[in-house]
Amino acid sequence: MHDHQHLKTAGDPSTWIPSFSQLIQLYFVIITATAFLAATLPFLRDSILSYGKLDYPSSTTNTATATNASPAQKKPLAATPVADHGQFFVVLKTLRVPKTWFAHFYVFATLWMVYLSLDLLVYTLSSTSSTSPVLQIVPSIFISTYPSWSFLTLLNLLGIMPSHPHSLSWTPPPALLLAMSCYLIQVVRRWYESWFVERPSPQATLHIGHYLIGITFYAAMAPAIWVDTYESWVKSTVLQNQTDQHEHQSQHAIEHENLFGSLPLQTWIGFALFLWGSLHQYRCHVILANLRKPSSREASAGVQRQQEYKVPFGDWFQYLVTPHYSAEMVIYLGLYLMVSSSLSLSTSPTVPTMLYSWVWVIVNLGIVARETDQWYRTRFGDNYAEPKETVTGQQRQPKTARRAILIPFVY
Repeated sequence: MHDHQHLKTAGDPSTWIPSFSQLIQLYFVIITATAFLAATLPFLRDSILSYGKLDYPSSTTNTATATNASPAQKKPLAATPVADHGQFFVVLKTLRVPKTWFAHFYVFATLWMVYLSLDLLVYTLSSTSSTSPVLQIVPSIFISTYPSWSFLTLLNLLGIMPSHPHSLSWTPPPALLLAMSCYLIQVVRRWYESWFVERPSPQATLHIGHYLIGITFYAAMAPAIWVDTYESWVKSTVLQNQTDQHEHQSQHAIEHENLFGSLPLQTWIGFALFLWGSLHQYRCHVILANLRKPSSREASAGVQRQQEYKVPFGDWFQYLVTPHYSAEMVIYLGLYLMVSSSLSLSTSPTVPTMLYSWVWVIVNLGIVARETDQWYRTRFGDNYAEPKETVTGQQRQPKTARRAILIPFVY
């Protein structure tokens, strides 16, 4: 089924061709460095960093919440001077798209994950396993036309994606199958939320740089989940140089016979973190959406009022400025633990690819969380995060401890 001439080429120190995992790791390093530059250099920070409410030009302020704000804090964002860094950066700042395009990330991520999983399934089957029961779930049209639509086969021809020994098939370990399923659930849930839960302002925008990084991030995330485990398995079969590969294949099948029955503790911890983070992220997104929910009278009359931003309360918002970002960090930590528990320590990379992606998530969300905290302080004053009792509408919100930005007691 596959051309195996590149078995020892991808990632081999004696060649200039990187492996698939090394390319993905390099991508995460580049976007992480870019995020640091965008947060550090004033001309990039002014041009591309802000989005959504962080770039909202209205000078309206919630007077009930900003009573104790200093004159500098009460200053409208639109009146804040922006350094002039030349015509290029003026044009750069105008390259924006509607924030509603966030939904594109999750539509693409879902379809890409499904496609790549099918591609991986067929790619990792040996040419002698055409009668495998696994193939029964794959329509014959995909098998007969496989080389014409396979992204992984193209990477293999370029020497980037390694292929397995001719008579062996690769079955992802149970921990990895669980991680892949969880990631698919995550992007499908975010797709649902972006369409049916969230209520972004019609005026909110997103810089084109953010949009491109978002799309490419999800393009890299799908293979990042399984690439290390697969490459580790290929290396182990090459290093072992077994004479009886059929015996190895039978042993490989026995190891996965019970599927989720013998998962290590690390996998269960990662799965628990994933569920915990997902639950709270959904709750936080609902709270944010309800802040923008029109009254029943306005809804019945079809009135679209000007965007009014409020301070959120409830769930993790009682303790954090951006708890939906904190939950995202927990979710990706859970995915990392599940994926890393499936790796063979003897042949896996020193730093798993999923760790690179988790570092990017922390850096990216940490920067945006800091900007969000500064925006809240500018608009509502320092007291928005102080212990106090507030009244919103007919509901009295309980006192809240001073909020951390992203990580309790740390940041």
